[in-house]
Amino acid sequence: MISKVRIKFDKLYGESSKAYLLLINNKEIWFPKRFCWEFTLNKKLGGHTIIPTWIYREKFGCEHEECDAATIVYHHIPEKIQKVMSNEINELKK
Repeated sequence: MISKVRIKFDKLYGESSKAYLLLINNKEIWFPKRFCWEFTLNKKLGGHTIIPTWIYREKFGCEHEECDAATIVYHHIPEKIQKVMSNEINELKK
């Protein structure tokens, strides 16, 4: 299960005390600051940030695999694996 997605934006249009106004694929979209992690800008005022997948779904209306927005899967939660009760290898026993 993917919990965070890194998005690339073209320009930072504005900023309030609680949100960023970003240009992504010729659309202006507001993102809450408290859910934007590792927010970085380059010299042309573009950059990237990491957001939760539920915000991505809300803003773009689709899953990150289906949309054409510039996204990179950043973090996923692996499925739980059952632990082995014995670490002995039967083939190596004499």
